[in-house]
Amino acid sequence: MTTEERATKRTKIDSVKSKFQEDLLESSNVERLSKAFKESKPYLHCKIDKLVTDDLLRKVRKEIFDNLHFTVKETDIYKVHQTGDLANLDGLPSHELAQLSSLFELRNAIYSEEFRNFISSVMGCGPLSGSKMDMSINNYKEGCHLLNHDDVIGSRRVSYILYLTDPDKAWNPKFGGALELYPVIEKGIPATEPTVVIPPQWNQFVMFTVQPGHSFHSVEEVVPEGEPRLSISGWFHRPQVGEPGYSEKKDAVDEAKSSLEQLQEESDSHAKFAEYSTTLDDDATEGLTESDLLALAEWMNPHYLDMTIMSQMSDRFLDESAVQCKEIINKDLFAKLQAATTEADKRDHFTTQTMATHGTGVGGQWTAHGPPHRCRYLTVDASKDNGDETSSLFLDLQKKFESESFRRWLAVVTQCIPNGYRGEARRFRPGHDYTLATTNTRGQGVLDVTLCIANTPDKISASHWESGEYGGYECYMAPHNEEEDAAVYRAADDDGALLTLAAGCNELSIVLRDEGVMRFIKYVSARAPGSRWDVSYEYDLPEEDEEDNDDEEEEEDKDNK
Repeated sequence: MTTEERATKRTKIDSVKSKFQEDLLESSNVERLSKAFKESKPYLHCKIDKLVTDDLLRKVRKEIFDNLHFTVKETDIYKVHQTGDLANLDGLPSHELAQLSSLFELRNAIYSEEFRNFISSVMGCGPLSGSKMDMSINNYKEGCHLLNHDDVIGSRRVSYILYLTDPDKAWNPKFGGALELYPVIEKGIPATEPTVVIPPQWNQFVMFTVQPGHSFHSVEEVVPEGEPRLSISGWFHRPQVGEPGYSEKKDAVDEAKSSLEQLQEESDSHAKFAEYSTTLDDDATEGLTESDLLALAEWMNPHYLDMTIMSQMSDRFLDESAVQCKEIINKDLFAKLQAATTEADKRDHFTTQTMATHGTGVGGQWTAHGPPHRCRYLTVDASKDNGDETSSLFLDLQKKFESESFRRWLAVVTQCIPNGYRGEARRFRPGHDYTLATTNTRGQGVLDVTLCIANTPDKISASHWESGEYGGYECYMAPHNEEEDAAVYRAADDDGALLTLAAGCNELSIVLRDEGVMRFIKYVSARAPGSRWDVSYEYDLPEEDEEDNDDEEEEEDKDNK
């Protein structure tokens, strides 16, 4: 290397260094950060309190608010206001790029060879690509969140986030928006609650190695209006073809399935169907016995025990594969349920529209159910003692959903005969709970039956649930397209949700879910009126007779001729 080349390289290095805090890239600081990184829990991560020069980052923040457009993006796992990929800045016309000159400067500094080498040295993660970059700007406003996942997609090696919150006002942890890191119970299974919580602060930089089955994290919902949690986030990738350090050999990240891909498969830990002790013949779809009516009248609205009403419901179900029953629980039992659930929500401060601490609501017979990269909610454990009134009421409802009388009522309404059942009572707490979209992989349809009792103290609360803005709704989505990337989350409206059911109070939904159809309960916002309480069961149906299918196809062929 000539003297002139060395001087040019030195100038370039000095130029990059000038963008970051003094001494950030020096060997003594690298050694200090590397030591802290190796000792970090629950998995390897690094937090740098001040990354960029204050003057540059303030200019970047101003350019973002003055010149960039944000699009609201929402799926079952997140809601966020986001810009496009900043890798595309190079293609902007010169006059537009001039409006984002500081942002362009920062992006180039973060993906410079010097900063990539700094990241590699601190984290010991090996070389990073200089050609493949992912960077976007995320603005978490009120209600925005990101649920538990591991970031395992493609060639990602390092995840990072740079916070651009208000530089003149410290972020209050009560606002939410914290990065939450989860330990694992075993590889691939995160604990229900996080053990490390990192609230955002101005110019703070957090990074971690993408580790299959370990790097589970989430972003807490932002609660207050007018306090945006602005950040720049993205990934460093493994070297690509032609770059130093590239290897054709696949590593653990290549071989691992992403959180989303795991959701496309039914969990092996999913409870098996409990079989009924008796066998019903086809006559069971025609009506109920006197003993059935007496048993059901103990808890059901008598309106839904009228054969004329049941026949109308059956016709609708056969046409639409779904039917809803409002005010399904009789007045006496519903009054008890409403009083108990309202009191529990007040006791746990779930009616204050603030972010409750993790673990709130756990106790007695109510236990946390996960793992959170699939779902999180409370469920009743009958083996535990000292349950409260909600526990006993919901355990009793479970028994009713498993009863022979309710089985026969379902047979009349749906003209399907359940062979078995599985399900539970659940409590979805504001600011905490949800289920992510999972797919029916049984090879046949299942009957989903859900009794929803959302905390609805007044008409305004009911309208909040109905709007969907506060979550808690149940969504059915079309089967995943085999040609689509299974590592990319889809919004419910990308291809149109098949069915969306707002969280109601004292409403029963019955849905025939075909093979491949996805289903989820949207994260319940901390701003919701209270918890979504429900009893949710799946009923196993007889396999379809191939001869019947052939007959149906023949009839369709005749009709088309």
